[in-house]
Amino acid sequence: MDELTRFNVISSRIRLARNIEGIAFTGNRKGIDHLKRMRLPDGIERLLRGTFDYDYFRLRDLDDVRIKALVERHIISPTLVHNREEAAGIVERTEGLAFLINEEDHIREQCVERGFNLRRAYDRLSRYDDIIVNTLPVAYDSQLGFLTACPTNLGTGMRASTMLFLPALRHANAIEDTVKVFRERYGLTIRGIYGEGSSALGDVYQLSNTRSLGMTEMDIIEVIEKATLAMCTAEKVARDKLVLERGQEIKDRIERSFNTLRTAYSLTSDALMALISDVKLGVILGLVPLDDTAPLDRLTVLFSASSLTLKIGECAPSVRDITRAKLVREILSEVI
Repeated sequence: MDELTRFNVISSRIRLARNIEGIAFTGNRKGIDHLKRMRLPDGIERLLRGTFDYDYFRLRDLDDVRIKALVERHIISPTLVHNREEAAGIVERTEGLAFLINEEDHIREQCVERGFNLRRAYDRLSRYDDIIVNTLPVAYDSQLGFLTACPTNLGTGMRASTMLFLPALRHANAIEDTVKVFRERYGLTIRGIYGEGSSALGDVYQLSNTRSLGMTEMDIIEVIEKATLAMCTAEKVARDKLVLERGQEIKDRIERSFNTLRTAYSLTSDALMALISDVKLGVILGLVPLDDTAPLDRLTVLFSASSLTLKIGECAPSVRDITRAKLVREILSEVI
């Protein structure tokens, strides 16, 4: 991977929105459409059966903790949870494919790849999208393209996005100005870690296209690639300046965070995210003995509140925090 993007691009995602002709969108609760949408998940599962190794679930069959854990791991969206009765997921067990059924659109297909790999994500997802589009009566207009619940998805129905780690821009108090410039220059949106309306926990931001109509899939991918490279360049400039002007302060902060992460007796999920952000910056600067930030990224996924509850069972928050710190210490001792 290019050295410019190696540490700052956490993952790449392609998402496609598809709807079925003759069925109202999920906001419409009227009888016949509701029944059709209730049958849709089983139909999609039968269509994809045998094409890859997946888990199939209906949200109405899952408890609140399991659902929240799926959201925290970016496997399902918060929007899908709002339609719990009709919603379902088909999620690849080992990699990043997922088909979310009866979210805002009838079908939301997505593929997530680690690092800067938008084209690989698109290539993988396209194979399965072809099955759906060539088999089902997907809603399509010769002028508008794929018809979607949200007008901004009209056209290809595609959202391409990269998940970016941008600590130096935040330390320099430049993130808001940089985001504004990128919105104006590229016509993109930059959101927090869980998408629209969420905060940038752990200095992680999601960059994605805002329109699809009048563009091809490759047009969208090329814009996101160009903007991602430009954002990584801005982050590098901010990082070099940070080291030049506040090097000793930043080094001290990273050292203290690294030591805390390795020795803490108790860690809240928010504290873990903040510490990992500092330590990941230390990896980039060569101050922490890790070749890659991947183990640190996995810690944020494995030990979020709901994911940890699934692992150890229901318990008091204080017990969960102690367990989280213990598991973090054990994992770090294996990789460092």
